[in-house]
Amino acid sequence: MNIKNLALLAVGSLLCFPSAHAQSILGSTGSYGVMAGGTVTINGSGTTINGDLGSIGVIAGPGGNYTVTGGSHVTTSTQNQTDFTKAFNGLAAMTQTANLTGLILGTTAGAVTLTPGVYNFDSTAQLTGTLILDAQNQSNAAWVFQIGSTLTTAATSAVTLVNTTGDSVANYGLFWQVGSTTAFGAGTAFKGNVLSGTTITFGTGAAISQGRAMTGSNTMTLDGNQIDFIAANSGYSGGLTYDGGGNIVAAAIPEPSTYALFAGLLTLALVVVRRRSAGAAVGA
Repeated sequence: MNIKNLALLAVGSLLCFPSAHAQSILGSTGSYGVMAGGTVTINGSGTTINGDLGSIGVIAGPGGNYTVTGGSHVTTSTQNQTDFTKAFNGLAAMTQTANLTGLILGTTAGAVTLTPGVYNFDSTAQLTGTLILDAQNQSNAAWVFQIGSTLTTAATSAVTLVNTTGDSVANYGLFWQVGSTTAFGAGTAFKGNVLSGTTITFGTGAAISQGRAMTGSNTMTLDGNQIDFIAANSGYSGGLTYDGGGNIVAAAIPEPSTYALFAGLLTLALVVVRRRSAGAAVGA
């Protein structure tokens, strides 16, 4: 490969990387802290939802027993569910980094501390103890958990994020794609966007920080829970984006060091081209 072609390759490689400001993969669901494809039932008292609360069915709960910072919507619109399905299917289609089937998150060796990647469970997944997500001081780190059927968490289990850098709201992505049902044990301290195919049930006092709870169909039940989606349309999606058709989730954007590598390669190639051109002009 000659130097001119090398320079063109470097330029093309830089241009092919997705932008850090690309659209959130959540689409029209991005303003919701809680969104259900069926009835949302809020039991007990003290539930707080940072973001919109939405349901295709009914929102049921005694007046005054919950707080919503956004709007509460009972809607027959299918747009939210359409966008939910795109994100749900896109996450499921991502190439897995590792298969953790049979391991218990937060407890079993190999599933206690996880670096950014796509982790698959063929059927069920459990969380007990504390799952540590180590960003390794990377920007735009992202974790996707693909769970074939159900996700359950033990009481007081937790998910924590460590070794972050920069603005974690904008830079990090965390998604739980669950085939059917999700059940949070009482007092669970969870993180990330939970997209559950059918139902989500929250035990008393369970909380999601830096994320959302969404179902494709059926119901969601809350009981004195805290749901904090950080900011409208934040996505908490890191470098994960839709392609132009909105159907496939693209890879996370490269690290700044990767950009620096390509920029250096481009600069070197251009310098060599100029020197050769100058030498040719002198010899003419």
